[in-house]
Amino acid sequence: MELYKFFTSKYNYLTLIAVPLLFLLILRLLGFDGLYGQDSYEYLRYTNAIQNYIVEGTHPGNYYWPVLYPVFGSLIGFIFGSTPLGLQLISCLSFSTACIYILKSIRLLYPKAPFSFLYVFVFAVFCPFLLKMGLIVMSDATAMAFVVLTFYFFFKSYYKKTSIVPLFVFATCALMTRYASLFITLPIILYSLYLVIKRKSVYQFITAICLSFLVVVPFIIFQWNALFEVTSNYFLKVWSFLNYFKASYTTADGTQSYLLPNLVYTFYVFFHPGFIFIGVLLSLISLKERKYLFSFPQKILCASIGLYVFFLAGIPFQNSRILGLVFPLVLIFLFPAFLSVTKKKYVQKFIIPFTIISIIAQLCFWIATFHQVYSRTLIEKEIVDLLEPYQEHTLYSFDLDLAIKGRGLNFEYKNMFVDLYKNYNTGDLILFDPLRYRFQWKDKNPMLNWEFIEDNYNLKILDTHPKGWKLYKIESKK
Repeated sequence: MELYKFFTSKYNYLTLIAVPLLFLLILRLLGFDGLYGQDSYEYLRYTNAIQNYIVEGTHPGNYYWPVLYPVFGSLIGFIFGSTPLGLQLISCLSFSTACIYILKSIRLLYPKAPFSFLYVFVFAVFCPFLLKMGLIVMSDATAMAFVVLTFYFFFKSYYKKTSIVPLFVFATCALMTRYASLFITLPIILYSLYLVIKRKSVYQFITAICLSFLVVVPFIIFQWNALFEVTSNYFLKVWSFLNYFKASYTTADGTQSYLLPNLVYTFYVFFHPGFIFIGVLLSLISLKERKYLFSFPQKILCASIGLYVFFLAGIPFQNSRILGLVFPLVLIFLFPAFLSVTKKKYVQKFIIPFTIISIIAQLCFWIATFHQVYSRTLIEKEIVDLLEPYQEHTLYSFDLDLAIKGRGLNFEYKNMFVDLYKNYNTGDLILFDPLRYRFQWKDKNPMLNWEFIEDNYNLKILDTHPKGWKLYKIESKK
């Protein structure tokens, strides 16, 4: 089969599904189940609570994040008999869906352009940060898929005069998965309202409202007592233009310092090798060839990307997962520049070596970024094994408590972040690594609790993990 025919063949979409699933299978064989860090275990906890609500009718309680991802996870978990597997599959298939609709969007906007599949295959499927998002138990990949679907159906409606209903429904799905997605979809939602008026599409708009309301129903059911809690989000309250120029912050999550100010960091989506290693080149071409900036789709993409990155720049933290939500739009935006490069004959001559080298480079970056995630999961499993003989006691801990609880160990859990404790009993257990937290959590609850315990109680070390965590037992009061 000729190379061009492969790049435009019907096997493209199957490839975009199969490759992430292959990564998922290999990682599960290597012991990685998608769970790592506190957020993934909180998604797991709430997913299990929703399943319990479906079976027994016990309300799962209020939730800090949107509920659509755990709702999907609970349903898929019933099918596979495992909520962690269900959640990880949703992330993986969401990532594949995002890749498919990035490709469909590019082909819709540039129907005669060659190498669109190659571009998506190399720079979306093998994008280090995006591929990581598709393999972990987090809502990021699912929200990203809904964002891409929203933009695809917007462009389809704009150019082919099709229904605007899917656009509004998927925008609502994105919002009910990640609140921050509103800052990406808002420009096209506003423009679509203009199209509704221009086309007099009242029936379509009413249909879109009704279907979007159905998407919101789980949120209303589970968040009835805290419907507007999102507006009290801590990081929204501390949003500030001054954060654009800062690289160090002290927040409720402790003290954190970064290499670059927020405003520079948010533009990583254009040049960081974790996103696209030829991004600098493509961005410079886009700036040089101004025709790549002022077409209708490019202006829409610029508006959405710009609104989102300037919103993120005002929040006092830096996180590649949250930044990655907008990267599919950056890929679509940079495609004309990539197309101009591939039109050169000497580039076409070496397109196969370029593809191979690019995939290898992307894989190297992915291994570098995923190693921390994989190592954390293995550490969590090792600590669970370490703690298993000591169950049925009170356990004071920080950072790892959700992982320990999520993996089924039976303790009376006391989180050293949530409160300052003054009364401890003989026989209580403490799992902590003071050296790990002494800078970020200085003068915050975790370190204040530890310092109080160390000053007031005699401790016995029961076990030690090679990475620094120690399991202590309170012997007596000093």
